[in-house]
Amino acid sequence: MLEYLFFNTVFAEKFSRLLKSKSLEFEQSFESVQNAILITTSEDIDDELWDEIDEAYDDLSEQDQQLLQSRLDDDSKINTAGIYIQLKDDQQTIATIDPDVMNRMLEKISMDEFNAFIEAIVSAVEVPDDTPFCKRKD
Repeated sequence: MLEYLFFNTVFAEKFSRLLKSKSLEFEQSFESVQNAILITTSEDIDDELWDEIDEAYDDLSEQDQQLLQSRLDDDSKINTAGIYIQLKDDQQTIATIDPDVMNRMLEKISMDEFNAFIEAIVSAVEVPDDTPFCKRKD
């Protein structure tokens, strides 16, 4: 499957119209983690058509990103950080973290260590274990 991500419905609709005009089947869904519109279509298309679709996507995506960035750059800037968390049932969520705290943590530990720390917490929440700590085999 080919996946195309848009943050604004105007650009997603333009892309959808292009796919329809080329008689390509596609699905459109909402991607909640990134608050975006996801359009998927089959990879089984002619190379020339694929190039045309990718070129159109690149153009629309650039406009989409510029609009998104302009909204982020206005005077009401939000100063926040977040981490994506993958749950065992394949759901994803974002945990909001104070950016100052995040920066201080990452000054002391690597991103791999941070990710391992988060995975340990997620695992402990999803699969609680009341075994005394001193008797655990990890």
